[in-house]
Amino acid sequence: MNQTLEGHSGAVQVIAWNDHHQKLTTSDQHGLIIVWMLYKGSWYEEMINNRNKSVVRGMKWNAEGGKICIVYEDGAVIVGSVDGNRLWGKELKGVNLSCVEWSPDGRTILFGTTKKEIHVYDAAGNFCSKMNLQCLENVTEVVKLVGITWYNGAEGYAEQECPCLAVCFDVGRMQIMKAESDDGPVLIDTGMQVMCIRWNHTDRKSG
Repeated sequence: MNQTLEGHSGAVQVIAWNDHHQKLTTSDQHGLIIVWMLYKGSWYEEMINNRNKSVVRGMKWNAEGGKICIVYEDGAVIVGSVDGNRLWGKELKGVNLSCVEWSPDGRTILFGTTKKEIHVYDAAGNFCSKMNLQCLENVTEVVKLVGITWYNGAEGYAEQECPCLAVCFDVGRMQIMKAESDDGPVLIDTGMQVMCIRWNHTDRKSG
């Protein structure tokens, strides 16, 4: 089908797809969030939310599609359910957020910041640690985190404890890890200017 979705008054900046429930979530430059649902062959606005304080920098549904985590530039975090209920919220003081990622088992949430850091939280919103980012050693220039992405495990694993979590910066520095606490990541210098990264979930490669 081909349908133009009308509801935003500003440029759409972040989108997230819920494959289990077939819902699309969008957010624009003014911070307005819309959840779209398909009904009788057409897309309709199911839920609308606007915090009116900051812009959304990342949205991600968990693997089961039951929860969405939304991060705002000013450090606010909201986790909600697929039926629109707010599960918990948090203000990360002194932190500007840039992206978010769930672990495949839904027990861990990773928050990327504009200060080259990744903060590790549990699914209830409790701080656990900061990720060890070895790929930025000897990097002195200003860099931007462009992606945190976890292989979802849908096609199985080539071997036990193989790397399945990828982190990359715009200067091409990247590390792939067995878990968020892996102190021996595979370090890669792609030599490219990177805009974003994604796993190929069929061949278990990040690109």
